[in-house]
Amino acid sequence: METAFSAGPDLERQVRQELSDAGFTIEPSLMSADGGLGVWHDPTRGVVVTWGTSAEQLVKYATIRAAVQLALRTILAEAGHQFREDFGGLELIVTS
Repeated sequence: METAFSAGPDLERQVRQELSDAGFTIEPSLMSADGGLGVWHDPTRGVVVTWGTSAEQLVKYATIRAAVQLALRTILAEAGHQFREDFGGLELIVTS
């Protein structure tokens, strides 16, 4: 079984492709812009997936954030990935 440490770049490419194929916009930089996804490999945690929105919108649009997080978790789970939530659900950490 590959770990976050050994699978890094390949796992990141795979996650990016799966989320892109599902219709998400993947931002080219580490940080996501409003409405897009940030996806990057953190060697100590795994592949980080975060949905970008302002702090004000996190509160105002909590239902939408919950729907986006559910969609992300569903896509990753159906692709067979292992992941966990971090920072109160604001990040998903994909480990395999």
